[in-house]
Amino acid sequence: MRVSVIAVLIGLSLSGTTLAGSFTSIGQPGSQLVSLSEHGRVATGSFFGEGAFRWTRDLGASPIEHYNGMQGMNSWGQPLVGQARDAAQSWVAAIAYSNAEFFDPILVGGLPGATGLDGTISAGYDAADDGSVVGLAYTADNNAVAFRWHAATGISELPRLNPANYARANAISRDGHVVIGWNDRDDGYRRAVKWVDGQVSEFLDAKGMQVGEALGINRDGSVIVGTGAGAEGNEAWRWTSATGLQPIGLISTGSFFDRGYAFGVSDDGNLVGGASGAGPQRQAVVWTPQSGMVLLSDFLAQRGIAVPAGWSLNSITAVSGDGRVLGGWGIDPSSAVNSFVVELDRVPAQDAIVEAHGTIAFNDLTTGPFAGVAAETPVTMSFRTRPDGIEIDPGKFWRYPIDVASFRLQAGTASDVLVTLPAGPYNGIANDYPRSDGIHIVESPLATAGTSMEFELFNPGGDLFDSTDLNNINRTFTPAMFEKASWAVSENGGEHAMVIQLDSVTIEDECSIFCGRFEAP
Repeated sequence: MRVSVIAVLIGLSLSGTTLAGSFTSIGQPGSQLVSLSEHGRVATGSFFGEGAFRWTRDLGASPIEHYNGMQGMNSWGQPLVGQARDAAQSWVAAIAYSNAEFFDPILVGGLPGATGLDGTISAGYDAADDGSVVGLAYTADNNAVAFRWHAATGISELPRLNPANYARANAISRDGHVVIGWNDRDDGYRRAVKWVDGQVSEFLDAKGMQVGEALGINRDGSVIVGTGAGAEGNEAWRWTSATGLQPIGLISTGSFFDRGYAFGVSDDGNLVGGASGAGPQRQAVVWTPQSGMVLLSDFLAQRGIAVPAGWSLNSITAVSGDGRVLGGWGIDPSSAVNSFVVELDRVPAQDAIVEAHGTIAFNDLTTGPFAGVAAETPVTMSFRTRPDGIEIDPGKFWRYPIDVASFRLQAGTASDVLVTLPAGPYNGIANDYPRSDGIHIVESPLATAGTSMEFELFNPGGDLFDSTDLNNINRTFTPAMFEKASWAVSENGGEHAMVIQLDSVTIEDECSIFCGRFEAP
């Protein structure tokens, strides 16, 4: 959403530049990164054998104790999805939040009557922003099936096209409407399927042939990618409702076992990440409409992004929703399997624009421009906030200076402004603190003597942001996202007040309008 005040504040002050990208090893030998958050600032994956990790751009990687097999996350990394042990020491699907160190694992559990196979009852693979989790679970008769779980409704099996054959849900769209995965054919080979609002169907190519497996999906399920297409059944593929299913290539190493994989896709569908080849010769690849399938090493070289000597890039397993970040794994210079994150470009540090809308719920102010303004009068607050903030708690809480000259609080035709202080005023951004997110303007004086304003919004689920970075938020938040929304103008220390009911708040930076995402050559 881009509203008029934001447009006025932004003007034409930015030329549209972006900063060069970077390659970062997460420094965790034995790890395989498999999932990224919306802006690529949170990643998760597993270790060979057992164990799981959570990585953030600000704090690096750390193990997630008592969890295993992390496979996915929602847009904001809250929660991550994998496995943990139940009371009987069986592995079951489980979710972990950023505060997992303080709590026992949160178990999704298994289907009724299931005893599991080889110590596993279920495994979580992905999560939607509505709280749904999908994955694989064993039935009471030890058939592997796809499941969907939500805290409000519990776990249930997803229908199968071949009821006698195994199935798995690999991923779910962020809006929760589309689940993708596979359901075995009668000959034992996998075929790609999708469940749209619970209804199952298969993917067919232009010749009506089945394809192998659906592996990645964008935010609304309008673009889906996978493996097992083409004349030989060994190419990666991309599906949209407009184009249908189309093979997108294979880069052969000369092996009979070569195969192309598409594991992740950006929200706009124009950047796909995967792998091509077989065994140790498999190489990470990307696909765009302009370039087709190319090796990741060539793709990065064209953009001037250096890969440290000694790295062999095996797979891109995740693409951030905004298409700016890739995640994957390979062999590092010490010959260990390790994971990496690639920023294709970075939004330059710049002012962000905050705009909030609401209505007056109560007003008994006796002084200043807002005295006597009636209940239900519309209220707008807008201001610039600068990126040169103060880190209060590393990776958890930053305060960003408010440009007082740009600040305006308006109720009907009445308005007031903040005043400059020796320290402040500031707009605070909290992320994963230890789980909650928030937007905070602590009580700050207005120009009218004896009055002040407070704007405090708390989101206990931690699903507003994926970092404390001011830039690239570009999102509108509604009251349903906050457990507490306190917005008020106070007089004489709270003796009188104008209480404002929040309708929305938008944080948007200049690059969201004037800076384009990278363009493939």
